[in-house]
Amino acid sequence: VPEVGEQEVLVKIRGCVTCPHWDITLFRGIDIFDRPGHPRYPIPPGYPGHEASGEVVAVGPGVNTLKVGDRVASVVTAGERSPGFYAEYINRPEDTVAKIPDNVSWEAAASLEMARYVASHVRVVDWSGLRAGVIGLGPAGLIAVQHLQALGAREVVAIDVLEQRLALAKKLGAADTLNSTREVDRQKLVEQPLQASVDCSGAAAGLQVALDHTRGPVVVFGVVHGEAKFGTRHWRQRTWIPERKSPTADDTEFVLNLWREGRLDTDTLVSTRLPFAEYARGIGMLIERQAIKVYYYPGT
Repeated sequence: VPEVGEQEVLVKIRGCVTCPHWDITLFRGIDIFDRPGHPRYPIPPGYPGHEASGEVVAVGPGVNTLKVGDRVASVVTAGERSPGFYAEYINRPEDTVAKIPDNVSWEAAASLEMARYVASHVRVVDWSGLRAGVIGLGPAGLIAVQHLQALGAREVVAIDVLEQRLALAKKLGAADTLNSTREVDRQKLVEQPLQASVDCSGAAAGLQVALDHTRGPVVVFGVVHGEAKFGTRHWRQRTWIPERKSPTADDTEFVLNLWREGRLDTDTLVSTRLPFAEYARGIGMLIERQAIKVYYYPGT
């Protein structure tokens, strides 16, 4: 149990959820950002866990907004050179965690960081009244489906290659679902293009679907692997990519308010709960697409 530092809180971790793309690539010895010389070894303890919820059990001098007993979740990752959140206790600067509403479970709250990052990306676009698309229905995409509804999209079209993910998106409020491997579904996009979209697939093929079938802004959330093509026809159809922005306190409050109002379901993203000792089993489930997120907890 580390000593709490000045302007830090000591958090007893209740659970940490996977960020599937990051966990899978690191598990395979690959860098999520394709950086030369990465991953760097030894990997820091607890890394790459960065989506966690827990209870404040001590506060350092100068902490003003949090107290012992507060239920909190992380809003900022620890980074590659400091301990990650696959741990029992973690020290965090006061401004890197946020109090979570009483109606939100530990499992749901652990996705706060991802939800606020999705919010920061999609909130650069005015979705009011638009036919909006979400490509890639991993955790980020399923959160984006709900965010776009809250931001006033006229209809949200959810696009993926997995039928079970499409069914879940429908349950979460998508007006229509399309399987991009089916010609009949791709034809629907030709006949009714999207007015704005967000790519959460993390794959060049997914981003290409967004670019080819959007007559307006394409928000790129996923860390794209491979190369998508942008040419004259995209320029003619007024397809463009907005600049990304870093999350702010407003994005955090946006997510917290959706939870308070019952308009954001992140419980559904947690497919299974496992102790930290079964990390490899959980990552195997992600690789085999048997899980959306895995919630790991200390203990047995």
